Amino acid sequence: MRLHLVAVLVTVAVGLASAPAPAQSLGEVAAREKARKEKAARDGKRPARVITEYELRSGGGAGTLSQPAADDAAAAPSTPGAAGPPAKAGAAEKTEDELRAERLQDWRQRLQEAQADVARLRARVDQVQVALNDMSGPIYGPNRGVMASQLEQAKTALSAAEQKVAALEEEGRRNRYR
Repeated sequence: MRLHLVAVLVTVAVGLASAPAPAQSLGEVAAREKARKEKAARDGKRPARVITEYELRSGGGAGTLSQPAADDAAAAPSTPGAAGPPAKAGAAEKTEDELRAERLQDWRQRLQEAQADVARLRARVDQVQVALNDMSGPIYGPNRGVMASQLEQAKTALSAAEQKVAALEEEGRRNRYR
């Protein structure tokens, strides 16, 4: 019993002794970060370089990121005038960022087209369903059978289109597209 009482008293004392921390608003955090960046710019400090997972994987050659291979150092000219003509050819290769931007744009276009197909097919399913729900016409006429088969076809196509959208969204998550 005493041990239980002591445990309760210690828990209450710790709870009362800890002062609640003031909450930070997003605006305060943003202002502080902006001030920090401005101070770093005034001091002449460059922001830290972020190394992506892709860069780590494709680093490939000899050496490390902090200690590049000796070939890289030897290839760079030591004087600014020693550099030859620019290595820019008629058709310069695209950078990784440009390639990623193209893939992102292509993915977004395919996703928008698939979403438009889903919207179009949903409208078609709704239209056919409303026509089938209309009981003012003949219930057992040949038109009803045709409409029922159209509804099934539209639902099948809608299901396929929704799966395509889900697959494209998954592709976007895997490639970290936003």
